[in-house]
Amino acid sequence: MPTTERLLLRSWRPSDRAPFATLNADKEVVRYIGSGAPMTRADSDALLEAIEAHWREHGFGLWCAAPREDPDACLGFVGLAVPAFLPAVLPAVEVGWRLARSAWGRGLATEGARASLRHAFEDLGLAAVISIIDPLNERSIRVARKLGMRRGADHLDPRTGRRLTAFEIFSQGAAFSPEPS
Repeated sequence: MPTTERLLLRSWRPSDRAPFATLNADKEVVRYIGSGAPMTRADSDALLEAIEAHWREHGFGLWCAAPREDPDACLGFVGLAVPAFLPAVLPAVEVGWRLARSAWGRGLATEGARASLRHAFEDLGLAAVISIIDPLNERSIRVARKLGMRRGADHLDPRTGRRLTAFEIFSQGAAFSPEPS
């Protein structure tokens, strides 16, 4: 399991379901995701089941992000996923993050995403990785820019009709320092 200075990126546990449901029910956390509506507990549990199925199918996925000082806690997720919800970008692998508001503003998303990109390029041998971000989500755009990602094409989410931007980074020339920039 990857670690960063402050995070343990680990497998999901049954005890993660409740804190994951809490962050998915937070209207500010999900504001720019899908329709922007908070998720029910059943929807959150279904998402976690899909995350675990992705791991089984692809051999990589979204890790549970836990603080190193409390490895049993769940702050949300960071990792890699195939963005099947947006066929226009396929085949692609996306680096993504979703953390509880208590973890915002501390560079944890950037730190975890940087470790995920390192895994994508060094361990999985991917040539490129994208991040699909609502163009109004300034926080996630800042994370993408700190990672060295560049703005790519815009696409319409076929589920919601919302405009999304695919930020991209390529393995050549990518620099991944262990410290947040």
